[in-house]
Amino acid sequence: MNNKLSLFIGVAILTGLASCLNSYNIEGSTDHPGLDNSKVYLRIVKNDSLRDMDSTEVVHGKFGLSGTTDSTRVAYLVSDNFFIPLVLEDGMISVRVNKDRQTWGGTDLNDKLFQFFSSYDSLKIRFDELDHEFNLAFMDGEDMQNEVIPRLRRENQMIYACMDSLFTQSVVENFDNVLGPFIFMTYAQMRQYPEMTPWVADIMSKATEKFKKDPFVVGYINKARQIQNQANGLEQTAPVALPQPPTPNEMAGSSGKEASDTSKVKKEKK
Repeated sequence: MNNKLSLFIGVAILTGLASCLNSYNIEGSTDHPGLDNSKVYLRIVKNDSLRDMDSTEVVHGKFGLSGTTDSTRVAYLVSDNFFIPLVLEDGMISVRVNKDRQTWGGTDLNDKLFQFFSSYDSLKIRFDELDHEFNLAFMDGEDMQNEVIPRLRRENQMIYACMDSLFTQSVVENFDNVLGPFIFMTYAQMRQYPEMTPWVADIMSKATEKFKKDPFVVGYINKARQIQNQANGLEQTAPVALPQPPTPNEMAGSSGKEASDTSKVKKEKK
């Protein structure tokens, strides 16, 4: 084979490989004075833990990252002050970090992901408001047993219904892209261990083949069935919880702290 032909074949191979890669560009800005000169890391889940993929530094309120990935995937933009989930996909991803709020978007899946977490945070704020109402009613000497707690319990159940609807719709609409499994696992992490709940069973009854074959989904379902079988006496192996990526509260940028006075009310589901 002559050298010129070898060169053309080599270029064709490289071009074919490049076409399988996704380019991503992240442009970040912040008005948080404490972030200047700090490090920002781009991390991915690998072997059940977060691994650094890239890093940069905040300079005069600006930072940027760019590169390629072999597939569209979820990654995490991490610093000492924020923890933001992003989808690495073709296009310009814009990130804005304020002292009390983070926003991101610019590409189709990142816009969807931000909207999901915005709705999720709004529901969590409503939970916090139940705490506030409980404490005010207690201090005002209201009838807690017959009036306040039943009313807060009803509102709690309504919020949970909205949250179930949010997660269900978000997973179903994204069965065949990375957001479906990601949001499914975000919901699953709210439980103490993998479990075949009615919600999980409902999702799996609707799921596409691509969703069912996702490694995270397969791992969760297999472990949930193993624990279920063990509880029914069909398996003797002790249940072991799956290693978990970041929790929903971390990904939503919230501490997730709940007031102890209303923890019983909040944990009661419909």
